[in-house]
Amino acid sequence: MMRIKKIKLTSDGRISVSYEKPSKTGIYDDYSFTCSEAPRPELLKTLQALAPHVIEMCELPKSYVDIINVTGVSFSYGGEKEVMGATIISQMKLNQSNCDLNLNTPYKASDSYSEAPADEKQLLSDACVNALFYLCEEIKMYINGDRAQIKLFAVN
Repeated sequence: MMRIKKIKLTSDGRISVSYEKPSKTGIYDDYSFTCSEAPRPELLKTLQALAPHVIEMCELPKSYVDIINVTGVSFSYGGEKEVMGATIISQMKLNQSNCDLNLNTPYKASDSYSEAPADEKQLLSDACVNALFYLCEEIKMYINGDRAQIKLFAVN
């Protein structure tokens, strides 16, 4: 089963992806690439759909959602249950600066790493977990070559 480790939109418009797949011995092998081929529009929409979760986790006013640009997610998997956790990477436009503010959400897990109940403050919301799941599915399609439709003929 392929596991996404990181997706990042680079400053020059490329997609950087890191992922892992189990080898025949059961140990995960790591793979990564950076590609200039545009993703499907759905991948970018799914990534940007994480903006409300950035707002929630960074305890920012809801009105900031329109100035948040999500640029990536770092994933990890831990504990006996291989629980997924994530940090969402974004930038926020500032009125009094020529550059954006870089925002990383606190790392949060999708579930408790053990049988003991987790502190709710350490967990991703169910809605965020679902959004991250859909993002991972989009990234897997990108890895497998399902990308933006290219124009086959020039339009005069």
